[in-house]
Amino acid sequence: MSQTLDPRLHPLRKDLAAEYLRDKVEASAYSKGYAAQVSRGIVPLRRHPADEAGQDTELLFGEKVTVYEEKNGWAWVQNAKDSYVGYIRADTLSREVRQTTHRVKALRTYVYPQPDMKIPPIDMLSMESTVLTLKEEGRYTQIQGGGWVFTDHICSLETKALSHVDVAYQFLGTPYFWGGKSSVGIDCSGLVQLSLSASGINTHRDTYVQETNAGFPVNSEQCAEGDLIYWPGHVAIALDKENVIHATANSMDVLIEPISHITERVKMETGGTGITAIKRISTT
Repeated sequence: MSQTLDPRLHPLRKDLAAEYLRDKVEASAYSKGYAAQVSRGIVPLRRHPADEAGQDTELLFGEKVTVYEEKNGWAWVQNAKDSYVGYIRADTLSREVRQTTHRVKALRTYVYPQPDMKIPPIDMLSMESTVLTLKEEGRYTQIQGGGWVFTDHICSLETKALSHVDVAYQFLGTPYFWGGKSSVGIDCSGLVQLSLSASGINTHRDTYVQETNAGFPVNSEQCAEGDLIYWPGHVAIALDKENVIHATANSMDVLIEPISHITERVKMETGGTGITAIKRISTT
């Protein structure tokens, strides 16, 4: 009965699996799970229920998840937006799931206990966090949870960036951070996912899944601004036929770099493999 499914995208373990996978995988028990919502600014999603475990990605304020297990202060969850599965601290979730109305369009914004920037903030939200707005006072907006954010830093969910390339430019200089998906620290596929999301395009989290599922292929002569260029374990956003913007562990930040430099470096590291795919994302 068991099928080969990616455990990073399907809630399955030998002892427990999601109820919707009952006919596809064998497990000792199955869980229907319950809905919850991320209630902290930036939350690490880990491979195992331990603070020292590797971080695969991050969840942002307002993202919705299904919780399949809660044990010893950890929740085993699946993110509704990109299907990613992992462990997060249970106290970073709320069982009160609200429909969000706005998203953060700024790189980051502080949440204040009152509509006053001189008061110490209680949290910080990164771009693409989603909020439910309650009321406005002066230049601030109250959001779900009772905090206040600067109104100019948010926009309606229907308002999208015109170009994912323009969004990526905003992250120039951001530190490289494995599994990062925020303006505090970001990795290569996180930069692609966030930039596309701000433009209204949902995509997978990991490079290998993006390469298989994102857009449609083009060749190097057709490569144009906005195309996604893939190497083994890496992705960048083309600015033209010669240059890209990407988050790289080579310099540990987001920068603009010639495609040829990356290809040469990757070939040295992998023993000869260069670009594996160029994908064009439809924005219509």
